[in-house]
Amino acid sequence: MHRILLALPLILMAAPAAAQDGNFCADRPGLGTPACTMPLGQVMVELGLAGWDHSADQATIEDDLGYGDLLVRIGIDDQTEIEAGIGGYNSVRSRDRLSGTLSRSHGLGDVSIAVRRSVSGRGGPVALHVYATLPTGADGIGAGDWGAGALLPINLNLPAGFELDLTPEVDAAVNASGNGRHLAWGGVTGLGHPLAHNLAAEAEIGVWRDNDPAGHATDVRAALSLAWQAGKNWQIDLEGDAGLSGAAPRHSLLIGMARRF
Repeated sequence: MHRILLALPLILMAAPAAAQDGNFCADRPGLGTPACTMPLGQVMVELGLAGWDHSADQATIEDDLGYGDLLVRIGIDDQTEIEAGIGGYNSVRSRDRLSGTLSRSHGLGDVSIAVRRSVSGRGGPVALHVYATLPTGADGIGAGDWGAGALLPINLNLPAGFELDLTPEVDAAVNASGNGRHLAWGGVTGLGHPLAHNLAAEAEIGVWRDNDPAGHATDVRAALSLAWQAGKNWQIDLEGDAGLSGAAPRHSLLIGMARRF
């Protein structure tokens, strides 16, 4: 998988160019959320083909493999879209450093629903995104209770083709115990730029504060992502994350795609 992910950028840049469609706006890839919404009657289907999180601390080493995360976005007017998502199949393997004991869990993730509305007019740079998660996931995979949150995606055009992306958010996050909720908040800052007619890159920093009753933590990570528009209505994407705090996975790798209908 490492070899494939390292080779993919070279493959994408060597591929025949397709005209970049400025109206093609997928949530994937990256840590942040775009401000764009699907036009009336348009549908975007986004699929996480594979993802890997590796975490390690003094007590445990954990690897989380995920396949088939699905998100469907539907435009219900020129400024509003609704979304439905389901966490794909996840397999979590954890090893206790002291005893060497292995534990495993697997199954589908939670279901999410969301509404995103532009608050700066049709195609504007600012939107409000409100979501809720439902506890439908398997034991050890899903959160165990419902959660909710709100984001304010902001996309600002800068000189020389750069784009500044901001995604502040506040959440009623599910407690680690799987029962009840607590305050979590944070945001993502990203800087994007096209590399070719059909290839764009973005670098991001995400910081989230989690006030879980079991222990407060700050998740800080950096991400670099590539999005290749393979055709008018297709995108293939790649993302790599590096944890910058103990609460974040040490590294993550994700690959996926998006299709517009």
